[in-house]
Order: sequence, then C-alpha cells, then structure tokens
Amino acid sequence: MRFRDEDGQLLVVTAISMIGLMGFVALAIDVGLLFRARRNMQIVADAGAMAGAVELYYERGGQVSSSAAVSAASSAALLAAKTNGVDSTVTGNSVLVSIPPVDGPNTSCSTCVEVRVGSPAQTFFAGLLTHANSMTVAARAVAGAPIASDACIWIMKATGSDTLHLQGNSAIDATGCSIYVNSSDSAAVKLTGKSSSFNGPEFDIVGGYTGSLQSGSTSITSGVAAETPPISNLSNPTCTIPDSSTTSISGTYTPSSGTIAADSVVCFSNAITLKNGASLTGALGDGVVYEFANGVTVATGATVNVGSATYDSTTKTFTSTAGAVIDLSGGTLTQNSNSVLNMYAPTSGTYNSVAIMQPTTNSTTPLQVQFGSNNEVLDGIIYAPGVEVYLQDNGGGITASGVIAGTMYLKSSNITIPNYSNANPTTTPFKKLTMLE
Repeated sequence: MRFRDEDGQLLVVTAISMIGLMGFVALAIDVGLLFRARRNMQIVADAGAMAGAVELYYERGGQVSSSAAVSAASSAALLAAKTNGVDSTVTGNSVLVSIPPVDGPNTSCSTCVEVRVGSPAQTFFAGLLTHANSMTVAARAVAGAPIASDACIWIMKATGSDTLHLQGNSAIDATGCSIYVNSSDSAAVKLTGKSSSFNGPEFDIVGGYTGSLQSGSTSITSGVAAETPPISNLSNPTCTIPDSSTTSISGTYTPSSGTIAADSVVCFSNAITLKNGASLTGALGDGVVYEFANGVTVATGATVNVGSATYDSTTKTFTSTAGAVIDLSGGTLTQNSNSVLNMYAPTSGTYNSVAIMQPTTNSTTPLQVQFGSNNEVLDGIIYAPGVEVYLQDNGGGITASGVIAGTMYLKSSNITIPNYSNANPTTTPFKKLTMLE
C-alpha cells in the first residue's frame, strides 16, 4: 500500500526539527550578544558615574550648589563615557548625567552622580523576524557618598624609581592605615635589606618594587590604578598678621599687631627658633596658619606646642583641640636632638587635618621630620607633595596622622600612623567614593 509507505518520514521530521534548533541557536547567539553589550554598557555607566563623582568631590570640593561644579562633574562623566565607547554626540547614543540622582534610594545625596547610558547593539538573527538589526541596550550607575578612607600615606611622584625607600630596620606602624605609591616605575619602592616592616591594611603601588619586607609584614600589591590624594594643590594663604622682627620664641607667642583668631595667618619674615616652652596658639575649627618664609628651628632639648596642643603621653591624647599649621613657604623645619614637637591640626577649612605643610612652591629643600633622638606627635598630617619627606635614625620617632609627599625616605627610622578618620570621624577629609547602584 503506497499510502502506508513511511520511507523518508524521519528526514522530514529531522528537517523540521533542524529549523527549530537553528532558531534556538540564533536566539542564543543574539541574547548572548545583547548580554555582552549590556555588560559593556554597565562598565560605561560605572566609569561615567565615578568620574563625575571624583570631579565633584575632589576637584570641586563637593560644592554642588555651584553650577560650575555640576557642569564640570557632568563634563567629566560624559568624557569618561566617550572614552569607554559611548559618545553622546553620536546618533543613537545617549548619556544622561544627574546630580543628585533623580531616581532610586540616593535622590537626597548631594555628592552622588547618576549616569544613564544607552547605545544600539547589533543583532544577527532577530532582524529576520523583526526587520530590526539592532536593539538599544541601556545601563545605569550611581557613584558618590564619600566614606572614610583607610589610606593615610600617599607618595605622589608619578614617575621614577625609589620614590619610597625603607632602609635598614625602618618600621611603619600604621594599624588601620594604608600606603599608596603613585609612581608607575617598576622599582617605585625600594626595600633595602629584610629588616624593614609595614603593619597596615594595604600597601599599594601603581608600579613595582625591589627588595622585601620583614616576614609577617603586610603584603605589597603592585600594578594598582592611579589615584588622587584627598588633599591637593594647597598653597600659601594670604598674610593677615605680618611679623618682621621676631627671631625666637620661648613662651606663648603674642604678635605685636593683630589678634590671633580662627583663620589668622601669622607671617614670619626672619628665620625663627622655637625654644623650650614655646607655644604657638591655635584656634578651634579653621585654626591658625604660621607661615615661615625662612624656615623654623626647634632648639635642642626643647618641648614646643603648636595649636595650643598639650599631649598626654600616658593617655596618648591631646588636651586641647585648638588647631594650627606650620607652613614652610621658604626654608625648612630643623628639629634638633632631644626635642619634642606637639601639634594639633585644624579640623575644618582649607587646611583641615594639615599639621606641617611645605607647598610645591618650596620644592628645593627636603623636609626632614625626624633626626636622631627628636620626637614629633602630630594630630594631623605632613603635607609636602613636591619634596622628599626624610626620617633618619631610630633614637626618637614620629607619630603623625598621615603623610602626603612627593617622595619619602626612612633611614633606619620609625613612624607611627594612627588612623586620622577614626579619631576625627565627622571632620576627616580622607574619603573614598563608592559605587552605590
């Protein structure tokens, strides 16, 4: 019976099945391409949001009320999106920047940047059914809301070897405080011998290092992304109380003209010697800046308090929170043997957290903060981004809240870095930005 002949039926079923199978394969290919495009869009959105947040917070100080600040942050976000492949000027692409976010749980965050991106992604088989050879893929990201950072030591020279050098039995005791080295050189950090140590959360280098630390020290991570320090481009303030006659101070300093108050800037024309018992008065909040045009010397055996700071070595706390800054606009700091320098930095304003400052305009003389048996206790940071910060010998030691330096050299010396953000959680400028959405 010819009508009952089933020869060739399997071939027909197989052909029909192959059509369905090819359809599923085509669907899988297109869906895979769209998922890949979606991941790329998320990278673009993340990059744009973070770039905008960095511009807003670090470069513009979080001044979201300023239209210039918002414009600059938006431009940074658009540039980051373009760099990562989504140019908002190209037809079909979209990059929308919102400060603060217009959607989600962070609409009240004034330091947050929202970026929405979209771009057509090519499909290969969907067009057979829909007559459309591409589909728009979108992503959204929100970055900002700065939180306290654990970084406390920034070595900022961008190139060159040996930008951070630990020699002999040098020790950096920085529980809760990380190191960042900006140089991209393969030998950015030099570790001489195996006796030096670092105790802290992270030791990050853009480039690489030579040598090794003591066994048990924090491991070093090389090849990290470049960062910007939380405090940058500080310059000498405008003088409000000029002093051209003083050459030495042995008690509480009183200017011949003017009254020392918050935001006062006392400018010494002569080289100054601080003798035993010398005290440079501080002020709450924005503090006082003492600018030395020809350097300052702490006399042999002297104990000096700056910022109304009296340090209790037993409780390891300051009994005053009136802050002040040593500003080395010329010359440098010379601290003689067996001397002690106690300082409390301002807790707000332009010089928030800065104890000793050597601006980039004074870049010819290294800043030696420790030599022999002298000691420093600074509730504040050492800010010298254009020069080397130098420590030598371990007869004394340094306690400081942080260091921002061009380079740094520890020659058989010790420095203790307590976490500034833990001690000053509401006023700390040491922040890091996070991806929120």
